[in-house]
Amino acid sequence: MTENRRFLPSYDAIVVGAGLAGLTAATRLAKAGKHVLLLERHNMTGGYATSFVRGRYEFEVSLHEACECGDGQNGAGYGAVRAMLDELGVKVDYRRVPDAYRVILTDLGVDFTMPFGIENAIAAIEKLEPGNGEKARNYFQLFREINEALEYIGSCGKAGPEPKVMATKYSSFLRTAAYNVSDVNRYYKFGPKTENVLNAYYGYIGRHLDETSFTVWAQMIYIYLRDGAHIVNKTSHAFANDIEQAFRDNGGQVETNVRVVKLLTEGGRCVGVRTADGEEIRAKYVLCNGNPTQAYTRMLDRADVPEEALKLSGARKLGGSPFMVYMGLDATPEEMGIDSYEYFVGKDMDTERIWTETNEWVPHAKLSATCPDVAIPGLTGKGISQLNFTALYDPEAMDRAKPGKYDYLSEKERFANVMIDYFEETTGARIRDHIEELALATPATFNRYTGAPKGNIYGYVCSAVDGAVPRMLAAEKERYILGLDFIGGAGFRAHGYSSVITDGYACAGVALEMMGGAES
Repeated sequence: MTENRRFLPSYDAIVVGAGLAGLTAATRLAKAGKHVLLLERHNMTGGYATSFVRGRYEFEVSLHEACECGDGQNGAGYGAVRAMLDELGVKVDYRRVPDAYRVILTDLGVDFTMPFGIENAIAAIEKLEPGNGEKARNYFQLFREINEALEYIGSCGKAGPEPKVMATKYSSFLRTAAYNVSDVNRYYKFGPKTENVLNAYYGYIGRHLDETSFTVWAQMIYIYLRDGAHIVNKTSHAFANDIEQAFRDNGGQVETNVRVVKLLTEGGRCVGVRTADGEEIRAKYVLCNGNPTQAYTRMLDRADVPEEALKLSGARKLGGSPFMVYMGLDATPEEMGIDSYEYFVGKDMDTERIWTETNEWVPHAKLSATCPDVAIPGLTGKGISQLNFTALYDPEAMDRAKPGKYDYLSEKERFANVMIDYFEETTGARIRDHIEELALATPATFNRYTGAPKGNIYGYVCSAVDGAVPRMLAAEKERYILGLDFIGGAGFRAHGYSSVITDGYACAGVALEMMGGAES
């Protein structure tokens, strides 16, 4: 075994992986007085919440926006994520984005901007397609009732919700809990334009709506519309640094360039980790900010993993994997005709068709685009800006590329050109002549960076029967190995920046309870 004086023989808790969930969990544990070691395989923390530099541009890798960060002003709630981070002493410079998104659908002749605020959204939908405003009002009222039910469930602790209360006060939640989004949407009989502009939200979920839990959908859209969305000044890497600093301020130990290869067990309980250089470190509790399927099959002895755990993790589908284009532009957004922070562009928002098309590794026109400099003028620099495209694919899509007929480098360039041409054609913006720096990332890029299977950025698919709520209710049963919890995008609260922060915070609370609470 290699001597490594960085580590003590044992800790109260070890957190494996310093994505936002890992950072948040580690910080809560440290603030409670626990001796915590946070291990990260890369040379810096943040996971997908990171950035990279090309020339004079620092590019945001993946964060579009986060919800539940509201400050309680202008009728919006004080966001749960903001409250958690405030409690942990994390100092974040939040900036509210101007609108939810702009959606351009060429086959329907739609160019629509979704505003924040429930009443604003209803009015905009009525203007887009008269007669649909009242349907939207009823739809958003259902969202509100579902969110109230989720708040009640979350307040019940280990005892769980009272069946009588759920049946009498939260019947709307029970009626829709087993349905997917498409099932519920058909009931409202929206016009085609309204249905398609609402479906644009699917881009935040990473799967088509026939496979998406309506409960997750209702919670996400309601919070977005009610409270607005935020990005952080600079980049999400700065956000990760803010949380890391709070962890260090509370006595936490961060070690980067350390890859954990083994989760150690004794008597059916996780008791620590082994690093790639052979160092064994003990702990009372381990939180793994990684994919459970990979951990069960690669980081644990087969005899220590219950058959039920293997079956469940193997049955879950991975969400989307991205192809991304990062462009450093030598002009301001206004000079190029870019007037929205986030765009969704395509022929329509038939999500089942879109997802079928993205099963194959070929360029397609549907994309989302973000320009942070619209939300925060001058963010990238004086007189310059950045524009980032994302196209989602099935995680297996790259594997389906025809052998011998596919050149990785030239195909990346072809994909990017299709997206740039389509964005210019549909929006009228002129960006090609202003591209000073260009970087491309495929699912293989994300796989190399984080080790996520197939470059997946969306955790497991949130279906109607296996979404965030069923997973949270089954959390105790799915804690298959004592002293070990999984957090992050593949955790109980699913993917998304706000969700993984909440997940890390909540799982740290469970770990504290298991370890006997905070130190006095």
